Amino acid sequence: MTAERAVLSGPAWAAVRDEAEARYPNEACGVLLGRGGEPVEVLEARPVANAESGRARDRYLLDPRGQLEAERDARRRGLDVLGYFHSHPDHPADASPTDLERSWEGVLYLIVSVRGGRCREARCWLRPAGDAAFRGVDLALPAA
Repeated sequence: MTAERAVLSGPAWAAVRDEAEARYPNEACGVLLGRGGEPVEVLEARPVANAESGRARDRYLLDPRGQLEAERDARRRGLDVLGYFHSHPDHPADASPTDLERSWEGVLYLIVSVRGGRCREARCWLRPAGDAAFRGVDLALPAA
C-alpha cells in the first residue's frame, strides 16, 4: 500500500479512542479494517488484547488468536486488513524506534496519544516498500 491519506469512519475512531482510554495506562492495540485505495477508508477498528505481559505500559503485542479472528472476519466480509492501531500512554503519537523495528512494509499504523486517560492526538504512519523509515499519512478523523 502506498496511501497518502487515510479517512477514519466515526465508528472506527470511537472504537480506537474507547479502547485506548479503557486500557490506559497500558497500551491498547487492534486491527484496522476497510477499503484500500486513495484515500484509504478505515471502516472498522477491531480491538485485540495486548499479549505483552511484561511491558504493557510501553509495548504491545497483538494477541495472535484475536488478530487471526479479525483477519478472517475481514476476508469473510470482503474488507481489507489495512493495518493496526495502538496507543502511547503519556507519550506523543509519534512512531518509536520499537514501532519501526516491528513494522511491516505497506501497512498503516495508527498511533494515539493518551494522556491522563484521555486521547489527545492521533497520527498515522506507513513504511513504504523498500524503505527503512516511516512516513506520515494524512489522517482525517470524524468531526467531533
